[in-house]
Amino acid sequence: MVLGNVSMIRPFGLVGSLLLMSCANAHISLNDDSGQCVFDKDTQHIALQLKTPCSLVKVNDNGRYFYQYNNVKVYIVAGAPAALDELKRWQVKAIDKCSLQSQAVFITDGKMTVSTVRDKGLTCPTIGLDEKVFRHFLNNKQ
Repeated sequence: MVLGNVSMIRPFGLVGSLLLMSCANAHISLNDDSGQCVFDKDTQHIALQLKTPCSLVKVNDNGRYFYQYNNVKVYIVAGAPAALDELKRWQVKAIDKCSLQSQAVFITDGKMTVSTVRDKGLTCPTIGLDEKVFRHFLNNKQ
């Protein structure tokens, strides 16, 4: 799923774009920098503590990838998909690309910050997450 117009951004030698989208006049992309996930917004880049391939997590079924709280946009990024053996507790399939690691990116007045990594919490980019998870990341923002 893509919000808005699709455009190509190849920032400063990052290898391979994983996801491109344009949303609210800000170009958002996830890129792979030697196996590490990098979140890009326009000309800003912030390295995440997640292994690639990583994916933006959608907001339920409404096609958006962020929640906005006042002047803060909260994006959640899922790390590399976990092996299905690790996901036996849940009724998910390989196509769901579920991970047991996720990290939030906060954009406040154009500046980006990240959360700590959330481990052992099921995060499926194609299924999406409820708003309360986005709010939980925001409430625990450092």
